[in-house]
Amino acid sequence: MKLSNLKYFVEVATEGSFTQASEKLYTSQPTLSRRIQELENELGVKLFIRNSQGLDLTNSGEQFLEEASEVLKRVDYLSHMFDNQVNTDKTSQVLKIGYLPNFNMGIMYELFEQFKITHPTIRFLMRADTPMNLADGLSNGRYDLVFNLWIYFKKNETIEKTTFKKNYLQMAVPINHSLGYKKKLKFSDLSQETFVLFERQQSPVVVDYVISQGIKNGFNLKVNVYVKDLDEGLSMVSLGKGLAFLYSGMNDGTLEEKYRIKIIDLESDSENQNIVAAFDVRNKNERLQELFLFLKKCIAKDKNREK
Repeated sequence: MKLSNLKYFVEVATEGSFTQASEKLYTSQPTLSRRIQELENELGVKLFIRNSQGLDLTNSGEQFLEEASEVLKRVDYLSHMFDNQVNTDKTSQVLKIGYLPNFNMGIMYELFEQFKITHPTIRFLMRADTPMNLADGLSNGRYDLVFNLWIYFKKNETIEKTTFKKNYLQMAVPINHSLGYKKKLKFSDLSQETFVLFERQQSPVVVDYVISQGIKNGFNLKVNVYVKDLDEGLSMVSLGKGLAFLYSGMNDGTLEEKYRIKIIDLESDSENQNIVAAFDVRNKNERLQELFLFLKKCIAKDKNREK
């Protein structure tokens, strides 16, 4: 097995793109594709799933990435073990990051870029996942750090977390809907409405909560259509197929104009729905702990500026 193929694999995996990886490696895409195929043939497994949004690692690919990164790190150490260097760790270290789909996570990427200025060897393997998978993945080692709803960690004492983004329920209504004039909605205002709802596996907390709130207010939610993502849901609202629940953390300020809808805050007595950055304290990776501390400090500074 060629070490160069391992390097190519790690680069493609962390970039999530043959195009970007080939630019960083100063090699052609056909050459890079051939090297990855050579590695897959040698291993007898598929390492990547190609889709319309780029590349995803297969389960085998995720396992191989962890081992390949460790091999490259060890080889780099051996090649510099007799150098007069204070820090011989020049090999990329991969941190596996999980985050919620549909949410506006621009700040997350900005903070990661800032962290890389002082930690240039750090690479991030990013994956959007459901809230439940993020919580489970943090405990079983699939993820090193996740951005997830606080409620999924409230009873887990091994998870350290810090609030990343305030988050609460909102309601998307057609632009000319009779409720559009209200500045804030109550659940009791929704008794005669029909809804567009996320599939439960995408956001079970929201689905279970809104259904229970409907019952609490004396009605059952009439669901016209179930959707897998925010774009599909808001498109349905725009077409008059129903009202949709969304989190404020999904709203980047452009959604009303983009879909020609009205978004209104929804009164809620639910538990904390904020998004937190979280990691398992049993994970002793020093770079991970440095990253979490960095995020915590940056978030605290932003809060102080808001006061």
